[in-house]
Amino acid sequence: MRDITVCHPKLQKLVKKLIAKCKKKGIIIQTTECYRSVTEQDALYSKGRTTGEKGHTVTNAKGSTYSSMHQWYVAFDIILKMDIDKDGQTSDDIYNDNTGVFEKIGVIAKSIGLEWGGGWTSIKDRPHFQLKDWGSTPYKLKLKYGTPERFRASWK
Repeated sequence: MRDITVCHPKLQKLVKKLIAKCKKKGIIIQTTECYRSVTEQDALYSKGRTTGEKGHTVTNAKGSTYSSMHQWYVAFDIILKMDIDKDGQTSDDIYNDNTGVFEKIGVIAKSIGLEWGGGWTSIKDRPHFQLKDWGSTPYKLKLKYGTPERFRASWK
């Protein structure tokens, strides 16, 4: 799902702040992946693992075990909406990090209190950002709330 308005209220505020601060630095970004259902997360988990499928694995987080912060409404991914390679198009540059722009975005994100996937040691996920209130993994959320639905109900 690409709708940030279903995500945690704090995350929604920080996304707006990140977009604005990036824009001031001449960096244009757009949110893409936000909340993911079990089915969506399991489909991503199977990429690169399914027999006969070529490519790299996309995620280590299984959807059926609520192992992605996206499933807990506290994470989002971005794309670049800029012409990094100066060819007159932006569609071919959505993940183009040739100029180190993701590092710049990561620094901005961390300065406003977000965790950046590009700073992880086990896997580098440069387009990924999340609230750091519950740690880098859903472990604490699972212990306290059990399911993303119960966590979401606690926001009221």
